[in-house]
Amino acid sequence: MSKNKRKRAGVGAILARILVVILVMIVGGIASFFGVRTFFLNKFQKEKKEEVAKQLEDENKERVDVVLMQAGDSMAIRIYHNKNQHMIYIPLRSDMELSLTDSGKKAIEQELGESVENAAIADVIKSTKGQGDVMKEQVEETLNISVNSYEIISDDDLAQLVDDAGEIQVDLEQAITYEDASGRSVTLTAGENTLDGEAVLALASNESMISDENDHVTLIGDILVEVSKALSDQTLSDYKDYMKNYYQSVDSDKGYDDVKDYLKRMHSIADKDFNYKILEGTESGGEFRLDTDAAKEVFDQLLSEEGDLESVLDNSKESSTEDAKEEKTKEDTESSKDISIEIQNSTKISGLASNWKDKLMEDGYTVGSIKTNRQGVLTHTKIIIAEKGMGEDLKSYFKNPEYEVGEVTSGAKICIILGTEDEI
Repeated sequence: MSKNKRKRAGVGAILARILVVILVMIVGGIASFFGVRTFFLNKFQKEKKEEVAKQLEDENKERVDVVLMQAGDSMAIRIYHNKNQHMIYIPLRSDMELSLTDSGKKAIEQELGESVENAAIADVIKSTKGQGDVMKEQVEETLNISVNSYEIISDDDLAQLVDDAGEIQVDLEQAITYEDASGRSVTLTAGENTLDGEAVLALASNESMISDENDHVTLIGDILVEVSKALSDQTLSDYKDYMKNYYQSVDSDKGYDDVKDYLKRMHSIADKDFNYKILEGTESGGEFRLDTDAAKEVFDQLLSEEGDLESVLDNSKESSTEDAKEEKTKEDTESSKDISIEIQNSTKISGLASNWKDKLMEDGYTVGSIKTNRQGVLTHTKIIIAEKGMGEDLKSYFKNPEYEVGEVTSGAKICIILGTEDEI
């Protein structure tokens, strides 16, 4: 090979090496660019995910969850404040009038054969036949609030869930008698009682045992709070198991997976932060009409992340009960004096019915007849009334009277069956 050819070959090799280096640099640059880009994109996406997760976490901490609960003839609203760790129940009277939507009107008309604009909660429960979404819609329409979900608890499940929660202690203002699942008569005395699931079921589903419906919803509020406190006494693991079983038992439009992330915080709610609130209103003609202005003020606070819960809950149980009692007119409390009363002696104390007849007649009551009741000796006096709300003025005469809506064979509107503790 000539010298010139070797020289040209050397130049070509150098140029080839330079070209390779340039190509390598270009390819490396491109790879480096995409590598860096991918790195920063991944980093950005990770940071974005963390930012979104943080935002969701912050939002969840501000969450106010509103649930409509229904068991038997009873309905209540449960409000959970995730931010400040409060659980507030609002038991609703079974005779409270609900404003009906089109779906509610249709359900009432199909069940009761009436075309109405309003209906009592008991009638709405009966007519909606477990359609929780329809029931929820009527409550939202009436209270002008948004309800997140509903929970419908069957009788059997209610009794079992209460038993599973733990020991429930409730203070009763009057003695109450009910029949358990086996048909056995059980009496809860006035004062503190330990309630099992069957007792709670009887109290929740048969308001006729307590003639004053405001007393009834107050008792439901006490029970709900006591069940919540009992659950908070369980270990966190047991509490989670209970809630898993709860959502498997109830008919609801949400499930355990929807609440599991909140259970640790819910379990840590202090006993003093379980409360209930009774809504105000007026009672007339067997109907309870909500004070919508007062209810709005209550929900404005309870449903706000920054609401003044203490002002709403302060002495709410005592004040609401007194307010409801003050709504009763003088005519309501004295109406028994114009009604025929029958007195029956269900003790072995001779002349007891006659003695009570004389006492009541001296006070202006009308006693039509006295009889001996031969169905067994009673301890607590039982008062049978033709209509719920009658005979309230007779409470002060007896120690632990039990009220029951029913019929008297003699035709009297009120029948007093005397027990041994009311000897005079």
